[in-house]
Amino acid sequence: MSALSVAPAVRDAIASGRAVVALESAVITHGLPRPAALEAVRRQWAACQRTGATPAVVAVFEGRLCVGLSLDECTRLADRDDAVKVSPWNLSAALRSPGFGGTTVASTVQAAALAGLGVVSTGGIGGVHPGDGQDVSADLFELGRRTVCVVCAGPKSTLDATATLERLETLGVPVVGWRSSVLAGFLATSAGLRLPSRADTVDELAQLLRQHWALGGAGIVVSQPLTGELAIPSAELVAAETAAGRGPERTPAELRQLRDRLGERVIVANLALLERNAALAGSLAVALGRVMKPVEAQGG
Repeated sequence: MSALSVAPAVRDAIASGRAVVALESAVITHGLPRPAALEAVRRQWAACQRTGATPAVVAVFEGRLCVGLSLDECTRLADRDDAVKVSPWNLSAALRSPGFGGTTVASTVQAAALAGLGVVSTGGIGGVHPGDGQDVSADLFELGRRTVCVVCAGPKSTLDATATLERLETLGVPVVGWRSSVLAGFLATSAGLRLPSRADTVDELAQLLRQHWALGGAGIVVSQPLTGELAIPSAELVAAETAAGRGPERTPAELRQLRDRLGERVIVANLALLERNAALAGSLAVALGRVMKPVEAQGG
């Protein structure tokens, strides 16, 4: 695919069988204010490296779908006022104009699958918005068809968590709790929904992924709760007002409302969960490399 560009460091890691974690970049262009967004990238980058995994920031950059932006390129992306929010539906158009964009979970999953990566880290996944159930993130549909695991802190706070979990079930996407039997609540610790499976070690989690994929499954979600003082009580996350309209700008608008209402706490919690998720994703990618080797050796 000529539009796909994999950075040399990422390409070398893949070729040598080393762990790689794909990181979404919509957080840079649409998720957080510029200083916090760049701090988030640096923290995720360092968290991956501490586990022995190579971080690969995915974005539309200079007219290509890039897997493995440098930190300098992330800064350049953050500085572009014309960068768009990129999902699979507008990816081709974004490559042509403006040629720069932050990838959502959906398009990051798409790029990871094209590059041969199995693990993506993000903050929260998209899902089903409150209302008639028709406004649904493409994140869920990409998870339903790509062999990729997404490590997250659950669905974003403004979504209908129950409907999101039900839609993932319909799409055949398992949601596994990391050391928890309850769905993570993004900025809150819990969404209050029981999960059918959990994992308490990265090896256990890697084996679960391996079996899911061996049985023909596609995407899988790992839900890691944000715990401790950084988590925001669920009652405070109920939006005081509803962002108008639907479509790709709805979630960023709703999250901006939360930031305006709750202040710096939202940014601090976001940074913490992004770093924690990247660390877990890195450890999982390393463990996945271990458990998949016997399959490859047998030609499986």
